[in-house]
Amino acid sequence: MTRQVFVYGTLKRGYSNHHWLEGAHFLGHAHTTARYALYAVSYPFLSDDLALYPVEGELYAVSDAGLLRLDVLEQHPDDYCRREITVQLASGDQAVAWAYFHPAPQGKLLAAGVYLEERTAI
Repeated sequence: MTRQVFVYGTLKRGYSNHHWLEGAHFLGHAHTTARYALYAVSYPFLSDDLALYPVEGELYAVSDAGLLRLDVLEQHPDDYCRREITVQLASGDQAVAWAYFHPAPQGKLLAAGVYLEERTAI
């Protein structure tokens, strides 16, 4: 069975943890239909403590095994907590997807719902 997962941080294409989505099918760019807050240190924290903005990210179809791998990365339910939300694709279609929220976000509150990973020049 496949599940849909909305990613908004280091799991996005081209970012440091994207390899955790190996075998997943990219469904498109999406944003949350509800408003949330994003905080960040060296990685982001999705929070519902403030309803500030839709959060931008990507939608993937993953296998049950793939979802369990993501749970390991996100330390669900001990650190991040996975729950279902509604997202809207660029096409206008909506989907229900899993997303990882953090109950105690850390770092700087981002001004907009977009996380950009800092890259170090080599």
